This record gives sequence, structure tokens and C-alpha cells, in this order.
Amino acid sequence: MNVLLVNPNRERMPWPAVPIGLCTVATALDRAGHDVELVDLTFARDPFKTTFEAARRRSPDVVGITVRNLDNCNFESPVFYLKEIRDAVVRAVRQGAPSSRIVIGGSAVNVSPEDCFRYLEVDYALVGEGEEALPRFLAALEAKAEFSSESVPGLLGAAATRDPGKLLRTIGPRAAPGEPIGGRAVVRDLETSARSEAWRWVRLSQYQANGGPFSVQTKRGCALKCSYCVYNGIEGRAYRLRKPEAVVDEIQQATEHGVRNVEFVDSTFNLPLSHGRALLDELARRALPVELSTMGLNPAGVRADFIESMKRAGFKSVMCTPESASDVTLASLNKGYDKGAVIRAADALRRTGLRTFWFFMIGAPGETLDTVRETLEFCEEYVPKDDMVLFTTGIRVYSGTPLEAYCKEIGWFAADDPLFLPSWYLSPELDFEALYGMLVRAAESHPNWMTNAETVLGPAMATVMKGAFRMLGWKGPFWQHLPKLHRLTARSRKRGLAEHHERLRRITDVPHHS
Repeated sequence: MNVLLVNPNRERMPWPAVPIGLCTVATALDRAGHDVELVDLTFARDPFKTTFEAARRRSPDVVGITVRNLDNCNFESPVFYLKEIRDAVVRAVRQGAPSSRIVIGGSAVNVSPEDCFRYLEVDYALVGEGEEALPRFLAALEAKAEFSSESVPGLLGAAATRDPGKLLRTIGPRAAPGEPIGGRAVVRDLETSARSEAWRWVRLSQYQANGGPFSVQTKRGCALKCSYCVYNGIEGRAYRLRKPEAVVDEIQQATEHGVRNVEFVDSTFNLPLSHGRALLDELARRALPVELSTMGLNPAGVRADFIESMKRAGFKSVMCTPESASDVTLASLNKGYDKGAVIRAADALRRTGLRTFWFFMIGAPGETLDTVRETLEFCEEYVPKDDMVLFTTGIRVYSGTPLEAYCKEIGWFAADDPLFLPSWYLSPELDFEALYGMLVRAAESHPNWMTNAETVLGPAMATVMKGAFRMLGWKGPFWQHLPKLHRLTARSRKRGLAEHHERLRRITDVPHHS
């Protein structure tokens, strides 16, 4: 069949994300004998025009659209992404190729299936993992067969059953989250399933020029139970591990296509610890010409020898996400470790000199100004001045999480609130004015500390900033250079923080701030 795949994700902060999920689906469809083209809108100046022209030129049988995020998960400067996807992508396809069937998938669809399906005005949604399910969907279309949960797992759509009333089933605290009757599509064997082969489908050089590394998964699933997190719902609660040799084979193949920076995008890179150790050993043995990083270093699995192994394997930087350095807040978030583990992780990272981007989340149930001070004091004592720290205030509450249940139990949200649009929790024990005053003063006096509002840049501004870094000879992940930038722009940064503080004072509806 004639298939057009579209990546509508135009977010470039902190860097543009290579659409490895959609590329993996493209490779799987190609394997199955379909004629596939992928339109990447990440760097498109006019997404509607680009999509419309591609749809009109190809007149595809099926258009597949990936939806990575509902919003930017930023309470301080929220941005809802799906309006642009509906208006500039779905409606462009409807105009350019009216007879095409449109199917959506991706992590956002897995978080809010029915809401995405209805809001985006599409024909079908595939809930779960698409590299096996979408070829089965196309096979059923070609055969003109009736869809069923057996023939196409994870399928959601008014035409997916003769009785649309049986389409949904009741799951969790609300009646229609849009879960397919037969459950989600899951890839059981990651060894034989398709790889992304992203160099075939997108221009990796554009991503590299804008600081975007090549993304690799070593596993799927997450066995942790963090109260706010949706990874369990997206990938399942059990780890499905790839063989270390296969992971490094994929990286080696990528280097043959010019890749020199690789980021591991597992929910937690270092858990299970035994799998992480085996992968590091294989990476060290191969000694490929790449710089490695990871977005998911969990303090619970940080050991001094593990960090040393990371450095030997080729890691130049990491991102560590303790979320708090207060035992009260860590317990509230159900992180599964205590402040001692965060301190041990900081000590190990500092001793090896591995540059680290630290992430802290402020506002969990029970959070107070005292617990926030504990986190700030930790950063003062344990985080080197050249490492970066990001404080995110307000927690995005998603459907299906323990935090959703808690919020609805206490009346923070109505019982039937789908939490589809930006929805937030911020501990009522925090004095809003005092909290932001504390964070602004902390950011002003620490060039390597920043608030989440400072991370929001439009595509053009993000490109200009990163281009300036290259002109100055500043290499490596862009966040490593932010302390220098903040020192150079201290006065204007102070004014910006003050203006942001003033805007936040005017927030009246915390749960639905948008």
C-alpha cells in the first residue's frame, strides 16, 4: 500500500528528538513490502503547506501520524501541542488527500487514547507499539477484512467494530479512557522486530546541527512505581531487555551513517543494574567513535564502579533525575530511594568528572518551603558549578497515574476530568509568592541553576542560540554552556526572571493553568 508517515513534533528544546518510533514503523512497513515515505516537520517552515503538498503529491492510501507529547509539561509556560497537529497536519491531509485514511499513534496516544482520537478528528488510533500492529492494520485493509482485537491489536476507531458501542471498555477511575477492547499492541520480541534505521527516513545532519543526538533504546518497560509517571502505561511494567550486542550493533551501524553522538532514551538507563553493566562492558569492548549520554540515570542504581564503567564506555555527560533531595518529597513521589541515594549518586558523578544535568520537581503532595530548601541546599553542597540544575515547579498530572487517583480523591480535580489538557498539581502547603521568590533569587545567584520558564524558546530562537554556540566553538550538549551564557547575560536574565515572577503571580487556577 501507499503510505505516508508524518512526524509533526516541532519542539527543539532542549534539542530536536529524532523520531525513532516513527522511523521504526517505517522500517517495519518497508519490510512488509509497502511503499513508504516519511515527512519530517521538525524543521519545516510551514507545516501545513509541507503536509498538504506531500499528501496531494502521493495521494496515499493511509497516512500515519505520530503524536509524541500532549504538551510541553511545563507549568510555568504551558504549551498544548495537539491544536497545531490537528490544524496544520490532519486538516492538511484532509484537503490534500481526502480519500486517505488517517491513523495516529505514539506515546501521547498511549497516555490519552480516546481524547487524542476525538480531538484530532482522525479515522483510527493504534494504542501501544506500532511496528507490528500497523503492518497488520494495512494487511487487514488490503484484504478488506473486518477488524478485530486479534487481527489488529490496539486498534481504536469507529470503523474498528460493527458495534461502536463496544469499542471502549471501562478502565480505572473514569468510564472511557479509550482503551481498545483487546488491549494494547505490544512487541514481545525486541530482537527480531524492526530497528529505526533513522538515516533512511530523516536528515540526521539537521538534528546533529541543532544538538539532537541519535536515540537508542536498550529496553522497554519500567518496573518502578513513581506516582506521577506514565512510562508504565506507555511501555508496560515489566522490562523487555535487548541483548547488549544487538544494541551496540545498532550504534555501530549508525556510525557508518555519520552519527557521532548517541543518547540512550530508556525510562531508566541503569536499571536493571546487571543489564546496564553488560551493555557498558560491550560498549567499552567495541570502543566505537561516538560520545554517549543518557536521559535516565536513576539514583537508586548509581554505584561508583558503574559510573566509572560509563566513562570507560564513552559517556561524556548524563542527565540525572532525582526529582528531590528531601526524604519527605521522595516518599510522596514514591521514588523508591532516599536522600542518601541522591547524595551517593552526586558523589560518584563528581568524583568521575562526568558532566551532569540535574532535574528536580517541586510541588509534590506534602511539599513545603522547608523541603524545597533541602533540595536547594543539596544543590549548593553537592552539584559542581559547571553542572546544570533545572527546577520544574508544578507536576503534570496524567490519566492512569497514582497521582491522578490522589488528586481526585482530595477533590483537586473533578472525578470525570480527563486530564487531557494541561493539568497540574502544586502542593497547597507551598506559599506561591514565597516559593517563586526563593527560586528566582536562587537562579540569580547561581548561573548553573534555572527555572523551567527559561527552557521555553521558539524554534527560530533555539536555532539561533545553538548556532551562536557553534560559532563560539562551544561543543557538546548545549546545556553544558548555559552557565557561561547566564554569566554573560546576567543583567538581562535577572530582568527576565523578574518579569516571569510577575506573570506567575497572576495565576488564579493552578489545576488548569494554560
